Amino acid sequence: MSRTDQNAVDTDDKGLLPIRSVAQITGINPITLRAWERRYDLIRPTRTPAGHRLYSQQDIRTIQRIQELAESGMGFAQIASLLEHESRSAATQPEPKPPPQPVAPPRSLLERVMQAAIDLDPAALRAAEATALLWLTPEDYLREVLVESLAHLEARTAWPDRDLGLIWLAEYIKGRADWVADAPGQTDSPVVAIDTADGPGQPFTAGGLRLFSALHDDRLHARLLPTGLSETQREQLVRRWAAKAWVRIATVDSGPEREQSGSLAGARIFRCRLPALEPESGDQAVDFMQRWRRLVEDDIEHCRQAVASALGPARPKPNTATRH
Repeated sequence: MSRTDQNAVDTDDKGLLPIRSVAQITGINPITLRAWERRYDLIRPTRTPAGHRLYSQQDIRTIQRIQELAESGMGFAQIASLLEHESRSAATQPEPKPPPQPVAPPRSLLERVMQAAIDLDPAALRAAEATALLWLTPEDYLREVLVESLAHLEARTAWPDRDLGLIWLAEYIKGRADWVADAPGQTDSPVVAIDTADGPGQPFTAGGLRLFSALHDDRLHARLLPTGLSETQREQLVRRWAAKAWVRIATVDSGPEREQSGSLAGARIFRCRLPALEPESGDQAVDFMQRWRRLVEDDIEHCRQAVASALGPARPKPNTATRH
């Protein structure tokens, strides 16, 4: 066992947990936890010699307290001030008070978005978004919350109006993807049009929307074609956008298959096939998510590399600190 591995074992014995475990316990994703630490100095986890974050039980209570306050609408400057006041008050207590009764942490953003889709509740979806954008960028909210929520719902077998709920949420997410795509700063980037090749009117799946995020992260100007257009109208829009690449996503049961086949409307055509995985109930839903990540993400990466290679090197990304 290496020295670093031994240190990790020792910290586990002291009750310290890695960021992924804390994310599962609290329902707060790792990106948000890092943002609370770096941007707002709200939590201060221990670091291993290798730089990995480890959280104590007190850190977890603080995270749940932050989420509770944020859910109530309090800004992060106010939260920081209140936490500091509570910390000083606790330090000056002459005797420790009995621990309070355990309170269930507020629902995570994933659960709120999924429940809004199940209920077909636009007000609940807007409220979840307002909370998320307090500490997440639109890109992170799209990728880590909205698309992830759609994937979880695709893994479920049934609920009332399941098909309608999936289409409703997919269309909402597509609107948010358009918002990200139209953000300033990409006017010099090659345009990559993306649509579904399964026929007009077919909504984007979680895999297709995840592919959009992957291409967007390459500093390509990825744009989603409206799902209700005819083939002729799609060609007109691709030509109007002066797209350099046109990615056509198909879902098949026989497994992944990719190919580049000529050009159309002035754009190179890429056919990216993402395998359709049928969800099941109970533990099978968990297995569905594991297969979705293993198979679909591999296809997404293959397609992303093919497009990026064909269009030339992407613009350099700004230097960022390594995330653990």
